[in-house]
Amino acid sequence: MVDLYDVLTECADAALDEISEDGSLPAGTNGPWNDPETPVRNTGHWLQTFLKVYEVTGDDQYYAAGEQALAYLLSSTARPYEKTFHHRKDSEQDRCNGLIGQAWSIEALVAAASVFDRSKPIETAESIFLNHPFDERLAAWKIVDIDGSVVGFDMTFNHQLWFAGAGALLAEHPETSERVEDRVRRFLDELETNMTVHDSGAIKHLLKPEFDVPKYATVFVDGVRRGTAHKMVAGQLRSLFDRSESAESADEWYERAIGYHSFNLYGLGILHEWDPTHEFWESEKFDRALTFATSETFRTCLDGNPYGYPYNCSGIELAYALGEFDAATRSEQQEWLRRQFARTYDPETNALCRNTDDPTTLTARLYEATRLPNVRIPESAL
Repeated sequence: MVDLYDVLTECADAALDEISEDGSLPAGTNGPWNDPETPVRNTGHWLQTFLKVYEVTGDDQYYAAGEQALAYLLSSTARPYEKTFHHRKDSEQDRCNGLIGQAWSIEALVAAASVFDRSKPIETAESIFLNHPFDERLAAWKIVDIDGSVVGFDMTFNHQLWFAGAGALLAEHPETSERVEDRVRRFLDELETNMTVHDSGAIKHLLKPEFDVPKYATVFVDGVRRGTAHKMVAGQLRSLFDRSESAESADEWYERAIGYHSFNLYGLGILHEWDPTHEFWESEKFDRALTFATSETFRTCLDGNPYGYPYNCSGIELAYALGEFDAATRSEQQEWLRRQFARTYDPETNALCRNTDDPTTLTARLYEATRLPNVRIPESAL
């Protein structure tokens, strides 16, 4: 058996040689989405891994690496207009990667603030978070591109969820405005109606609130402005009339729901750490989503899913999330980690570079394991 933190340390060692003069780490292509990215995302991920390994080892080289990564994130290269972080190159959609890009960067800044005695990381994170328009009725945020232009509501559910999770991490800092906590709490209060699940329990990929006239009017007006209202109407009609499990299984959206289920549960785990007493955790909808994650059906569906182990580090995410919700024993956490590392880890390069379209990003996503205890991994997986 091998300690998880030893694996993180070995991977961090390999990454030290990849740090550029400006403090950035290599960029990837957003996994199966094939979006050429700037170094911002992976630099934020590695920042958190460096800081965790520094905490574990006390070795100053990881502290120094963290400082370099933070300097890059706070540079004008990462935020050329001093608005939001520049994540995607020449994208036909937006250059900020919706809410999720900003969530990842805020998460990294908050982690840095817990180690480095500086005000800039929290000030930057708070400014970015609060500058995203938040609709109180819908309990959802709009996208703000890197030049400050407001794009519209981010209709990908995991983006909204992780942005709320980043806000929860930010709200724990004593210098953060109460407005951050207020918005995250409002998101949690509406989560039971805003999160929808397939018949199987898989969390749906799109933000599709239970039918509510004021909420749908809000989204529809935004859709009209963006020229996407017809898609929303078509999607709602499909959800009303196409309910069979067989239809779900053939649906590309269902494939995404399977591949992102662990990522959603991880984001929910962050919110649970922040407020473990919220009534949402007792809801039937959440119970169905959690139960599905522990089923053999889910494990079978996850094998071969392009959004699962090869991109979302599903084994790491489930080891954390199921542990956070007391839905897995230590041996079950070990098994999820075994599944991830056996599929993707190369001990010769100390990278998650096997069976993936984007080894650079997948390796950077090892940072998700920093929230886990020092679980032991079967040596056969490595």
